[in-house]
Amino acid sequence: MATRERETCFSMGLRKKDYLGLVSFGAFILIVGIVFVANPNLISDLSSWIEQMTDEQHLIRPSEGLVSSAILFFTLIGLSNFFEAGIKLWIVKARRRVLADILSGVALVLFAYLIHLYGSYALTWQIVIAIEAIAVGLLVVLYSIARYIFLK
Repeated sequence: MATRERETCFSMGLRKKDYLGLVSFGAFILIVGIVFVANPNLISDLSSWIEQMTDEQHLIRPSEGLVSSAILFFTLIGLSNFFEAGIKLWIVKARRRVLADILSGVALVLFAYLIHLYGSYALTWQIVIAIEAIAVGLLVVLYSIARYIFLK
């Protein structure tokens, strides 16, 4: 008797292995580990900052350890986006989502720099959020225009 081919609905039977997703997840776990090695007291600093804010009932400046950890985290996440875009271009030769990875890397590194400026008392947190919102908006517009031009 002939073997019937298994019926599939909406390509459920076709599985592609997502190695780039594994690389991205591995990079995230590595970055979290690096941030915790750089600041072993990160959880206690975070909990004491949150506790202090609930006691005083308003937003207060985080400790220097939290600021430096945030700078390190966002810088490394942004750099990992550049790394992943390079992998997509070089090894996989997939042009899909390369521009999005590059632009999100730019946004994350910019956010880390703005946090650095906040940590050195050059900017207030309101200005940091406003500049980052403007930058992300510009990057989204740039991405949309580039996608429209190159996918015509």
